[in-house]
Amino acid sequence: MKVKTDLKVEGYPTMVWFHGGNFVRGSPNAINPFQLVLKQKVIFVSVAYRLNIFGFFSTLDNEAPGNFGLLDQVASLNWVKNNIASFGGDPDNVCIFGHDAGAVSVGLHLISSYSSGLFQKAIAMSGNVLSPDTVNIARKEIITVDKVATAFSCFRKPTYQLLDCLRRVNYQALLDIGEPLAEWKPLVDNGFSNISLPFLTDLPSKMFADEIFSPVPILTGYTNMEDALLLDKDGSEDSGISQREFDVMREEVVLSDITVDNSSCFTNQHHIQDAVAFFYKPIPPTTNETVLRKLFLDFYTDKVYGATTYQLAKYISKHAPIYLYRFDLKPFSDVANDGIPDWVAVPHNFDLIFAFGMPYLPLPEDLNKWDYRDKSISDIIMKMWTNFAWYSNPTNSGVIIQWDPFEVEKPGFFIIDRKNFTMSTPETVNYKAFEFWTDFYPKVVEIGTKCCKEVQDDSSANMTRINRYLHFGLLIYFILSLIN
Repeated sequence: MKVKTDLKVEGYPTMVWFHGGNFVRGSPNAINPFQLVLKQKVIFVSVAYRLNIFGFFSTLDNEAPGNFGLLDQVASLNWVKNNIASFGGDPDNVCIFGHDAGAVSVGLHLISSYSSGLFQKAIAMSGNVLSPDTVNIARKEIITVDKVATAFSCFRKPTYQLLDCLRRVNYQALLDIGEPLAEWKPLVDNGFSNISLPFLTDLPSKMFADEIFSPVPILTGYTNMEDALLLDKDGSEDSGISQREFDVMREEVVLSDITVDNSSCFTNQHHIQDAVAFFYKPIPPTTNETVLRKLFLDFYTDKVYGATTYQLAKYISKHAPIYLYRFDLKPFSDVANDGIPDWVAVPHNFDLIFAFGMPYLPLPEDLNKWDYRDKSISDIIMKMWTNFAWYSNPTNSGVIIQWDPFEVEKPGFFIIDRKNFTMSTPETVNYKAFEFWTDFYPKVVEIGTKCCKEVQDDSSANMTRINRYLHFGLLIYFILSLIN
């Protein structure tokens, strides 16, 4: 009797974790995956990658193209592809997932040719590659190279001598002096090297719009108050924000989107600010500082997290299933909420409590401090996340919950809260705000900054300016109809 030896033995799904930390800090050991692995039967791989100046400094040429931290992640994916079967994993069922900067990394792997084919699905938590300023561009990085050379008393050119000088600097000095010199993060490195391919050929927004990405199933979302703790004033419940603070902070966020060098365009910047202020002004007017605080958080969360998640889903859903969630569930256990004001719902990092089974991993003195409900909810979240790793569907097995994939005609978010786990409705998710940020706002910015990007002769300048204001007026009329 012959025994077949060419049968493929399938292993467990492999979940490859990219830690957060804004690309300047963090550790692969910060998360304990014990409960996830034990209960859900997956292979877990946590990746160490270069951070800070070591991971993201670039000389903008062959000598140091940059994105070394991301290339470390690619090296880990290649290692998993070649070796994970020896550990019981399936090299053809790899799910990359990450949080914060790790989630941005996941998005970048979707559009990089280096990563293509090395994973089959992806989970991005509390971070989005389409959020503002996720990557740097060469025009701005030229200043960084000059700053680094000056800070360490190195010759700026030729760049091989600059690197030779930096290599002689103590590593701790590089970190201590180098970190504040720039916002260290991924870089569009197209054209830097003639001996290697770029990791990132264009801005992520442009690549997704041009449909240059790996069409794999995705699960992604955010918490309902990601950055709330930044507004916490000494833990005071009554520490709201004034109307003045509200206006200044909102204007600063919008101003970061307007990259112009011509100061004569200041009036047009006011038009852009007015459009955003109109959409988010309190109705009826109020001086209640706690109401204004909530309104600012809604504005910021909608813009940075909600709208970018919504936009990513519109790109991906044409080619692969994508499941969206919003985490509204605050832990029941006092030990988890210690030091967190009652007005803060679910801030950054609090989704990790449930996704990694932290209620089961307390210190001995805290064994009885975790509420049984948090343990039960953690079991469900871990099951859904690993269901996705197994089957590309979070509710495929062992969970009797409805979680529909996103569709442009039916743009659902899965809402995770204390009362129930349900699909979103227009009452629970502000879809108009998402459309404002993804469709209308870019048009306002384009019109508001257009004069800064054009060279015109004097004979046509006045008529062009009139046409421009007429066009802007039509856009303002559109926003009124959108809101009403």
